[in-house]
Amino acid sequence: MGVDSDGTRVVAVVLNWNCADDTIRCVRAVAAGSVVPEMVVVDNGSTDDSIDKLRALGDAVTLVRLDANLGYAGGMNAGIRVAHDRDAAFVWLLNADCVPRPDTLSALLAHADRFAVSTSAQTTSARPDDPDPEPYVVAAMLPGGRVRPLRCAGCEVGAHDVDVVTGAAILLGVGWAVQVGLFDERFFHYKEEFDLVRRIAAAGGRIGLVCASQVWHRRGGSLAGSSPRAQYYHHRNEILYVRKHYPRPLRRILIGEPVHYKNLARSVLRLVAGGRNDRHRALAVLAGYWDGLRGVHGPTERF
Repeated sequence: MGVDSDGTRVVAVVLNWNCADDTIRCVRAVAAGSVVPEMVVVDNGSTDDSIDKLRALGDAVTLVRLDANLGYAGGMNAGIRVAHDRDAAFVWLLNADCVPRPDTLSALLAHADRFAVSTSAQTTSARPDDPDPEPYVVAAMLPGGRVRPLRCAGCEVGAHDVDVVTGAAILLGVGWAVQVGLFDERFFHYKEEFDLVRRIAAAGGRIGLVCASQVWHRRGGSLAGSSPRAQYYHHRNEILYVRKHYPRPLRRILIGEPVHYKNLARSVLRLVAGGRNDRHRALAVLAGYWDGLRGVHGPTERF
């Protein structure tokens, strides 16, 4: 269990927060794969009946319970530490609301000797059995620091070198993660994958989009992207990311790469002329920009 045909040890980590039904579906999809890794479910301080439901998975899954919600970064770090303690070569980081195909992991592992970090091509829709899901961009090139998405839903090559990846199913070399210091938990929600991948690339690791590997993901399963809180995290963390990775962050912010300053202008207009919901989101965006500039990080109970 958890060992590929060539002896490579892999641990899959599924992060749960008040979404046990999604987590169980994901775990079962992983267990039905052509390569079955050791499975760890990290419960990120759930406040519902998740623990009772997750216990039904039995001994095939290691359940790690955190006392509080540490965000994506803190929750996945707990899982990476388990993988490291088990001497795993790779950790497969999975969002609870994704469904990998039976050959998803095997396709990633076919290129694992090439990439320090790789992600699967991703589609999104309301249901995993939707016959016509939409492609979702999970990889980009960064010429001159500018984000240029790279799209491939599958080709004969099967994998592409890229500058940065994100997504709901990331295969990560444990040694690389430990070398650069794991996820930066200050981000809490959004941009933490970008940050980790950039640090691994800077340390010499290659980054890949494995388009031969496919996964379905329900976007916004943990936090609806249009919600004021999501808007706050998105814009604040864009600023924090730019401050961390660019030598002249204020210039990057002003020219709009990768931060989209037009969102700031739109938010001001919504604040003045929009309805109540628009004004609430606008306030969240403005607060996110302000807190990012001030270096505020971690979770928020606002909005």
